[in-house]
Amino acid sequence: MNQYVTEGLASARVVCDSSYKGSRLVSVEVEFPRPYLAEFNTHTRFSRNSASSRAIPVWKRLKAALVRPYVPASFAANKAGMQAGEALSDTDQQHAVRNWLIGRDIAVAQAFFLAGGREEFLSAAKKGGYLDEAVPLVEDIDAIVERYGLKDVFFRQDRGMHKQHANRVLEPYAFHVVIVTATHWRNFFGLRASRMAQPEAQDFCIAIARAMMASTPQRLTCDEWHLPYIRAEDREETADQMLLAKASAGKCARTSYLTHDGVRSLSKDVELAESLQMNGHMSPFQHPARPFKKGDPEGSHGNYSSVWTQYRKTLPNEGDFTKLVSKEDLLLGCRGDQQLAEFISAYPE
Repeated sequence: MNQYVTEGLASARVVCDSSYKGSRLVSVEVEFPRPYLAEFNTHTRFSRNSASSRAIPVWKRLKAALVRPYVPASFAANKAGMQAGEALSDTDQQHAVRNWLIGRDIAVAQAFFLAGGREEFLSAAKKGGYLDEAVPLVEDIDAIVERYGLKDVFFRQDRGMHKQHANRVLEPYAFHVVIVTATHWRNFFGLRASRMAQPEAQDFCIAIARAMMASTPQRLTCDEWHLPYIRAEDREETADQMLLAKASAGKCARTSYLTHDGVRSLSKDVELAESLQMNGHMSPFQHPARPFKKGDPEGSHGNYSSVWTQYRKTLPNEGDFTKLVSKEDLLLGCRGDQQLAEFISAYPE
């Protein structure tokens, strides 16, 4: 994997770069401010997975928001239309940053109380083995609560809520990591590098483009795979290309070559991938790919150029979860509405 390239508030590195018959397939890990994920996700030629607010512990999100919050590099004056006006004065810039960070502080306190507050937070930290990191974090949050007089503003909960809710209020102040794989990049570059784009979108576009400029693709043979996050150690552990492809999908789901516990584990990667496949979460399987072969399913290139076959397209029922989910689970998901469940099951493909 290549080194990170930084541009403004974004950074990117190429994690896998392959070519076959003149088509270049590139997987890039990119980090940028979380509020601009929507702009990034509009590009339909991209296969992507990213860090999930449902998976990352609240204490890690809280720590990141305090240690390294997203703050716009510069604030511009309001005016009609999508393009901002001139930069604010130096004094207004300083005040805007302070106002932004006050919002961050309130969001940190809110997430903290939503997650259960001091007692539940420290109890979970003790059980999880991260008490040494949690104690100073709680002290910092206590100081915020005291500074803004929030102790009697937030209501005490008997139980803290799941991170899928508590983490959401921190997203405007977070940085976000995405693994993106594609063969078609030019429209993205043209749109997001334009002077008409928001500066933060220009940042992640330019960082990706510069990372790709500095990378040299590996020419694959017809039997080789494009495998993001697969390292030499993994290849030493097994030569089974299908097993490595499955492990690569698991790593892409985590957006890392390490597990959430910070270790390299091929078996855990495979285990995660199999769980994802069973539960219909197929997007991580788009990143591993190999050259198209005779007999591959029609449309197996997916959103890549036609010389490639996505691993996802080789999996049974990859595009129809109704064939994987049980009728009972679907009915429960439809909140007991039998007519709705039947409508979904019978809907034309």
